[in-house]
Amino acid sequence: MRRQIRLRFHVLRFFGVNFVMIIALGVLISSSQVEASPITANSTQPEQLTDKLEPPAECATCHNEPYRDWSGTMMGNDFRDPSWLAALSIAEQDVPGIGDYCLRCHGAGWFEGKSEPPDGDSRGKSFAPPPKIDRESIPLCDFCHRVERVGERKSAYDDQMIAEGNGAIFIRPDDPWKGASHPLKEIHKKGEFCGSCHDVSNPLVKNADVPAMDHPLERTYTEWKYSFFGENEITCQKCHPPMKFPGAQTWILYPGMASLYPDVDEGWVEAGFNVKADRSSAWKAARERNVAFMKRAADIKVEAEKTMEPGEETVIKVTVVNKSGHRLPTGFAEGRHMWIHLRVTDSEGMLVFEDGKLDDDGKIIETEQSKVYEQKAGVDGEKSFHFALVNSIIKDNRIPPFGFRKTAYEAEGAFIVGADYQPGQNWDITKYEFDIPGDALGPFTVQANLKYETYSAEYMNWLVDTDKTLAANYGGEAPATPDGARTWGETTYRLWETEAKGRPLLMATAVASISYTSATSMPQLMIEIIVGVFILTLIVLSLKGKGRTPQSKESLSSFDDH
Repeated sequence: MRRQIRLRFHVLRFFGVNFVMIIALGVLISSSQVEASPITANSTQPEQLTDKLEPPAECATCHNEPYRDWSGTMMGNDFRDPSWLAALSIAEQDVPGIGDYCLRCHGAGWFEGKSEPPDGDSRGKSFAPPPKIDRESIPLCDFCHRVERVGERKSAYDDQMIAEGNGAIFIRPDDPWKGASHPLKEIHKKGEFCGSCHDVSNPLVKNADVPAMDHPLERTYTEWKYSFFGENEITCQKCHPPMKFPGAQTWILYPGMASLYPDVDEGWVEAGFNVKADRSSAWKAARERNVAFMKRAADIKVEAEKTMEPGEETVIKVTVVNKSGHRLPTGFAEGRHMWIHLRVTDSEGMLVFEDGKLDDDGKIIETEQSKVYEQKAGVDGEKSFHFALVNSIIKDNRIPPFGFRKTAYEAEGAFIVGADYQPGQNWDITKYEFDIPGDALGPFTVQANLKYETYSAEYMNWLVDTDKTLAANYGGEAPATPDGARTWGETTYRLWETEAKGRPLLMATAVASISYTSATSMPQLMIEIIVGVFILTLIVLSLKGKGRTPQSKESLSSFDDH
């Protein structure tokens, strides 16, 4: 069967590049047929602004430190993120026109009508110099301070009004803050403010298991809302303070962004703004904040038998506790995963058992005992990374937050698949069973490492192989690549390879010790007995040669005194 997707005809222009959006009909992607209407956001619409959005560099004149913090974050650079640009290109290949839906949360220029200018101006209809604001992401200073409210909908779980997600956000058309104070509003302090973009569904695709539901792509807001954190107003902002926005990205920020955009703010410097042309130090600082932040997101514990007997099967339990306010990991699920890397070594440091190791290609060597926390989506049950096409969830064993409401998760599309978390449970236990070789030398050290990757090797290989949209510097429709790569998938893959194939982040570690009273210690004991007998024999023979035999401890002492 063919899935028919009807989208409005428009031209997407960003970075001065034209993306021709045609009506997508008869796309062969599913056994089900879906009639989709044009995607209209429940938000401020393009070209409704009477005052254009001001560049963040303008705010740096008085707020230089907050600007520097913001300028290094992924929230301030996600439109520059090469992995996102590659994913956007692939989504456009799959469903021409879907990119406009993505840009609502990823590009501030969408609100100025630059996603589909009808007048054919390749720079964007209302492009005012300096034009680099189009590369600034949401949130930027002026955008957030102009937000008035977010779109709401009735919860499928309890009928309360919650954030609608999908970019449903309303901003003032005029800019009242120029030269004036710009205090925080109540909306800025609420999780719903973040939820406007951090719950995402695909309005063109229905979920295969719940046909009445638009397929859920991301549910970070839902995960938080129906947990201890959401119910006790421990908001997103309390863990992810604005301007610093700590998160999980590392190598994409630094050295990734720094190598791709060495003079990113040169235009603002030339325009007289109080900023530096190079953001390298800001990207590096953001990466360091993120590493420290991720190390606080989880705990890990190892339980092992204190002693082992010869021939016994060894059982080790590893417990991972989610300390965050949402599932761990969360957000854009394609490629993100967290896993346990377990190592057991003997007294000489020799490896006895290992699970969760990466091979030379950066892939996890999985066994039946391996534990990888991730979501795997699919098209009609077949695993797929095609974000714009997936309609099913094959696996989702990511650890929920403390106090989560299981029935609410199911009602709102935060499905748990392939795990049995009980309501409120924010931990997971994994058992490992193995035999220690007879020639290993105890005691043994058990080390459990909890590791995280933003993008798996499997996803990176898929990205570079699937992105066929040439960059503008090769005559294609995608934005020009700063490193000369033919596609953004290639750009991302190059960065990943350069940074030791993603360099997994060590989130937490735990160590336990096992004594070994088994056959491995017998050779040592036999040697000690033989040596002792040999020495004693030598002493006896020596004494006999002198006509003496040791009668007791006292007689020996007496003999030595003479």
